[in-house]
Amino acid sequence: MNLHKTHTFSLLLPIALLFCSQSFGQMSFIPYDSVKVKAGGQYLDNAWAGGFNSPQFSVIDLDGDGKKDLFCMERNWDAMIKTFLNKGGSGETKYEYAPYYSHKFPIMHNWALLVDYNCDGKEDIFTSVPAGIAVYKNISSEDGLQFSLESKLLRTQTPNGMETVYVSPPDIPALSDIDGDGDLDILSYGILGKYVKYYKNLSIENYGNCDNLEFNLESGCWGHFSESSQDNSITLSDTCGPTSLSRPIGTRHAGSALLAIDLNDNGLKDILISDISFNNMVMLSNGGSIADANMTEVEYNYPLNTHAVDLNVFPAAYFIDIDNDDTKDLLISPNNPNTSENYDNIWLYRNTGSQSVPVFDFARDNFLQNQMIDVGEGSRPVFFDANSDGLQDIVIGNYGYFVESSVFDSKLALLINIGSPSMPEYELQSRDFSNLSIFNFNGAYPCFGDMDNDGDEDMIIGDEDGKLHYFLNNSNAGEEANFVLSQANFMGIDIGETAVAQIIDINRDGKPDLLVGEMSGTVNYFENIGSQENAFFDSNPTNDFFGQIDVMPECCGGYASAFMTTDSVGEFLLYVSSESGWIYEYNNIEGNLSGSFGLIDSLFVNALNPNIHGADINNDGKTELIYGEYSGGLSILKPGIPQWINIEEKQPLSHKISIFPNPATAETNIRIEGGKKNVEILIINTLGQTIFSGIFESSNPIKINTRDFKPGIYIIQSKFDKITLSDKLIIK
Repeated sequence: MNLHKTHTFSLLLPIALLFCSQSFGQMSFIPYDSVKVKAGGQYLDNAWAGGFNSPQFSVIDLDGDGKKDLFCMERNWDAMIKTFLNKGGSGETKYEYAPYYSHKFPIMHNWALLVDYNCDGKEDIFTSVPAGIAVYKNISSEDGLQFSLESKLLRTQTPNGMETVYVSPPDIPALSDIDGDGDLDILSYGILGKYVKYYKNLSIENYGNCDNLEFNLESGCWGHFSESSQDNSITLSDTCGPTSLSRPIGTRHAGSALLAIDLNDNGLKDILISDISFNNMVMLSNGGSIADANMTEVEYNYPLNTHAVDLNVFPAAYFIDIDNDDTKDLLISPNNPNTSENYDNIWLYRNTGSQSVPVFDFARDNFLQNQMIDVGEGSRPVFFDANSDGLQDIVIGNYGYFVESSVFDSKLALLINIGSPSMPEYELQSRDFSNLSIFNFNGAYPCFGDMDNDGDEDMIIGDEDGKLHYFLNNSNAGEEANFVLSQANFMGIDIGETAVAQIIDINRDGKPDLLVGEMSGTVNYFENIGSQENAFFDSNPTNDFFGQIDVMPECCGGYASAFMTTDSVGEFLLYVSSESGWIYEYNNIEGNLSGSFGLIDSLFVNALNPNIHGADINNDGKTELIYGEYSGGLSILKPGIPQWINIEEKQPLSHKISIFPNPATAETNIRIEGGKKNVEILIINTLGQTIFSGIFESSNPIKINTRDFKPGIYIIQSKFDKITLSDKLIIK
């Protein structure tokens, strides 16, 4: 038996935002990004791109057209990737959101930089692994974008033997040809010190080409400077201890990002440094030599010639050509999620100089964000007819807009539907709908429903503290909503943390009940024990483990949000989203409110902590889904199967596959009728990534350990004798 984890990443099943085929499940959706959105009188090019909080930027040719497109990785718990196609002409900045390509990248964490290390013109991936760097080689061809694992952990020769090329998780290293010999070197802070280490690539010296990643620790104090462990002050002409290759003694700085650029065309790399606790960008000028870098000048508020970087907090710099003029510009964005600016926080400095002597002029503070819906952090959209015109508007709650450390301003935004019943179109009307900010809630997650049977919908706001707040709609039926706070801490309900509610008649008694998701990953059911006119709830949930649903995978947080609707025959369906980006679909709800619901499908939406809701917004009789992302934006989906999906559940009569148990938890077995030899088994997630592969001599049965698989829906492919069998595996 040959068993291994695959390390090649491509869209074996090019599945963007959906589970693979209608025959495999009910939950098939595609992006509904044709829905237009206006803000400030202008249509947004990428309205549904999902927002940004702490993005990192690189360029790469995604679609093979020869133009450098944009790769963005959102630095947050599980890093989310967003990809944009370059649609601009010479001197033009124009990008089109293209989520299809994001699934072609491996799962990454902390940071990622795309740099061509082997001089083939294709950007490779350098990314964070514990204590170091992993590298994926770009092996794209006419078949599309593809990567293979080149090094799971870069190593370097040192006076003490082979060691890891160390990069602290909060840091971003500088990847550049430091010595001008044509191969890629690395600058990074050391494990204990306040000094920058220089890892020289010996590929040119040893092989005469740049194909290899063989490093030598050339200096433990590159540039002869140090960064203070107390602040971000720089000491020039630092001796750095007894020798440049020793491990300098000093307090570890909390985090820094580096960018190496030759700013004055002297052939030497200057460096930009940002610090985790500060708003500014520091520039150090290299007055040494290639053999012995020596920083001789420091500029603490770079760039001085224009609006200097002042971005709270920990700005990082990226040197890339944004406007197709063959000169690289400068992008600045936060590198520290949850403690930094989360709105209008991507600063673009256009290079008005040249490639060899760049001059950066501040252009805007909302690059890309000015073309998308972005409400700061932790968006929660809900469909609601705010002006009673019969069209579904969108109210967007949020965790908040960053004010200062640990202080966020929670608000509601309103997108008014200015389209028609069959063709929705939205316009941003307010970023503080109903003046909700005056209440200083810790998070604002709205839901709507008629709580007093007066013909209009009232509002309940859930907050981060686990409480609900009831707002009465004082308008008459058919008028624009007018909400007045009726009861804070509604009914004394407190579910713990992060209350995300829905108002719906769950037990079909004609009275509005409450579904409330929470941070722990479970859903609470509160039965209305009052009347239609006077809703009343016990402060304790009727069922605090509704459907026996728990979307928290292991520890720390599940962040469940629930959306209940009905199917084509009027029976309840329940969608529950999770922090990890999975949305689960459940049935077997009718008459089973105290029991366990059936997981029938799942969907991965490549978003951190999506908050889900839905409605029929185009009058086609089907439910469209909308979800907010932690990065502050929205995405919208409609039922459908993409044209590129071509996998069907085919089982020749002479060959049948059985999977048991299914659903599975710890393990599952695969049996092929008739018994086959040399069977290749692939297990594929909804991103189209092969997460398991193995070749088995016998197929009666094949046992697979599934303990490490996240709950959800997977495809098992069995290949033998030029036959491929596919079936669905559910992990609970």
